[in-house]
Amino acid sequence: MTRNLIDFIREHAGKDPEHPAIIDGDTVLSYRGLLDRVERFAAALGKLDLKPTSKLGLFCTNQQEYLVVLLAGLLKGIPVIPYNILLSPEDLAFITGDAEIDILVVDSMFLRPETGPFFRQFRHRILIGKPESPDAGEGFLPFETLLASAPETSGSGKHPRGPGIPDVILYTSGTTARPKGVMLEARQFDLNAENVHKYLTFRPDDRVIVALPLFHSFGNIMAWVVLQAGGTLILLRQFAPKTILTSIARHKATILPLVPTIYGFLVELYSRGGYDVSSLRYCISGGAALPESLLHKVEKTLEVTVIEGYGLTETSPVIAVNTFAEGSQPGSVGRVLPNLEVKIADDAGQAVEQGEVGEICVRGETVMRGYWKRTEETAQTLTEDGWLKTGDLGHFDDRNRLYISAGRKKDLIIRAGENVSPLAIENVLMNHPDVAEAAAVGIADERVGERVRVCLVLQPGAPAYKSALKEFCRQRLPAFMIPDEFEFFEALPKNAAGKILKSELKRTL
Repeated sequence: MTRNLIDFIREHAGKDPEHPAIIDGDTVLSYRGLLDRVERFAAALGKLDLKPTSKLGLFCTNQQEYLVVLLAGLLKGIPVIPYNILLSPEDLAFITGDAEIDILVVDSMFLRPETGPFFRQFRHRILIGKPESPDAGEGFLPFETLLASAPETSGSGKHPRGPGIPDVILYTSGTTARPKGVMLEARQFDLNAENVHKYLTFRPDDRVIVALPLFHSFGNIMAWVVLQAGGTLILLRQFAPKTILTSIARHKATILPLVPTIYGFLVELYSRGGYDVSSLRYCISGGAALPESLLHKVEKTLEVTVIEGYGLTETSPVIAVNTFAEGSQPGSVGRVLPNLEVKIADDAGQAVEQGEVGEICVRGETVMRGYWKRTEETAQTLTEDGWLKTGDLGHFDDRNRLYISAGRKKDLIIRAGENVSPLAIENVLMNHPDVAEAAAVGIADERVGERVRVCLVLQPGAPAYKSALKEFCRQRLPAFMIPDEFEFFEALPKNAAGKILKSELKRTL
């Protein structure tokens, strides 16, 4: 039977109470301290005027309070909705109304005159830290005051909530439409983390950098697996290479999970010298496809193994990951977790032969219940027999390892009747020494349907020679995949997890 995360924290607090659970800047929170704060805040929530439909919104950066509140909400039985703090005001307002959030925990850094009206709409407002002026904090309950006044209990029993309401709603980023709320249960995170442990090693003496936003599914599951193992989370509020490298050296970090785009900038900065990463045991890459050239560059530069994995918010999130025993497998995202089934399907939903490319479909206990209040979108994504259509195109090799072969199904470029894989083009260009980032998109064309345009960020000082880049592609790609156009950018638009936003690129071209 799968154990819940609070049980793990209680066990660690009993065995080694002073072992650090979280390092947040200059604050070190032990397992005993974490358990105490979680139980106190759960009890404090019970003192509020709660309704069966009450939901708890989290508006924080990567900080210890975020995890305290998240775990306390789950302990108390109050649904938690983390906000993506980088979304537009319109999307934030939509999430608030869509989820019917009435309790808010917010860090004081976000409390400004222009944001005041938004934050004051909640029935219960809890403020972390001190506002710039006393007036700004009027009507807010101070987080520490609430903790101090809480009874010393283990949460004071579960809150009776209404039917059909999940433990957690994680909203998608909403780049092309309004954000969708993914309905998930705490037990699904517990099970997903438990199965990740079967493939990767996390130990009590591990110190794991978490620069990935905790409100993102990748950052969330990293916190889960580390706390299950009794290790130490090093929370970073800046998703910046310099901060990451400095923190590795300062805290002797042993594991580094990041997305490919950040790895690219990280190794470039590290190669200039001045940083010590000798404490690292291995790195983890997820969130987007990791080009083979970048994988080799990271491994050679940092002198560590890079383990690549794959998942979605809708699957809690990890679907597959390379095993620690096998190490890095260029191009592969590894083996499917034991609790999941994956099939590669054609357009009719039928499984294709091994080695053939099709849509990755997933079924199992960690697949979402559906999208909050979105029955139509749920029906489009989940089949009647429980298969979740990921929208990603992949295949299995003869050793049953999964590959993301052609990127997103919706990103395929149809040029003159041929299916052009943006991922194949991007992987080739990422092997060019002058290219730092690449994103291929389709541009409408009356003659051939779509032209292939590649958006590039070059390495510092590299020349912008379009003809040389086209010749580089011509030597490595079939004729129908050679890009028509090259566009140069100082930076490509990305979401909070560092994934390139192709929808934004298409709108700006």
